[in-house]
Amino acid sequence: MKSQKLPINPVDVFVAPMLNLPTWGVKKGHGSFLTFEFGEPKLVVVESRLADGKFRRDVHVHGDWHLWIYCCNWRIFQLDEQIAWSESEDRLIEKAAAKLNGQKLTFVAVEPQRGSSVFTFDLGGKLETWPYGDDPTDKQWMFYGLNKVLEYRADGKFSLNRADAQADYEG
Repeated sequence: MKSQKLPINPVDVFVAPMLNLPTWGVKKGHGSFLTFEFGEPKLVVVESRLADGKFRRDVHVHGDWHLWIYCCNWRIFQLDEQIAWSESEDRLIEKAAAKLNGQKLTFVAVEPQRGSSVFTFDLGGKLETWPYGDDPTDKQWMFYGLNKVLEYRADGKFSLNRADAQADYEG
């Protein structure tokens, strides 16, 4: 399937259903990755066959929407005070993630020329992202929902993919 140019700002359309929903399950993942859940919780069951022929089953709780802050620099503010950034110690990152837990996402803005973005929350939380700088195709963040994934890259470009396929749109 050939990629098509996105006709509209994907953030406005894709993120709209998450606005004014409280975050939950906000946590630090591997390294400085952050994850956020939105909407109703549901169990996700993934079964796989291991190299030795045995089966494995992993079960996770995810929301209707899932945000993964991935390969980028970021910083978290609470009431305009920076409380952690992607290079902070693990305990500071965990505390900052806990401050965002329960806050409602109110706005997402991107600046494609710089490859940066800002997530604003209702109780004074703010998350800013910007590229590492070494690879323009690094995925900074991904929003999962409605069997789609909206990806935002370091070069300020988006792709909208089916959860199980290649890009439907790029722009």
